[in-house]
Amino acid sequence: MLSRLFILILSCFFFMNTQADNGAKVATVGIGTKYQQALKDIKAEFGEPTTIDQQAIEFKNMTYHNFKFDLVIFKFKNDKLNEARFFMRAKNKIGADKKVEALSKELGKKHPLSEDYEDGSYFYKGGLSPKGIGHLFTISTAKRQGVWNAELTYGPF
Repeated sequence: MLSRLFILILSCFFFMNTQADNGAKVATVGIGTKYQQALKDIKAEFGEPTTIDQQAIEFKNMTYHNFKFDLVIFKFKNDKLNEARFFMRAKNKIGADKKVEALSKELGKKHPLSEDYEDGSYFYKGGLSPKGIGHLFTISTAKRQGVWNAELTYGPF
């Protein structure tokens, strides 16, 4: 009896995971999309990238959700899109925190967000990951290469 229950629960878990892979997107580009199709979709959505290789597609000065991002990187693993990172530079931590707050208000219109507070800054998690467990994206403040940034990160998945 217990083994049947275990098999039933395990089957439900696998079914949920395979079903959850569908639908998670960055704009119109599906997470898990194979590289060649993702490249076409990314170009159609965002225009011509600054840099292209098999591991990453990069843009500079790109607008997304009415925000101008200084750097955007779409990353690939095993020939599939598994991460997208959007960076807005700021003069200082306070400036980055303000951009994080503005991003959270905008993305909160489409996705329920959870809010946490760590190291003197708020950060947010929202959406549903393509695996069906966890979040699709995070919005946070971080220092990257000596520069404060507001970061919108999808993945990695």
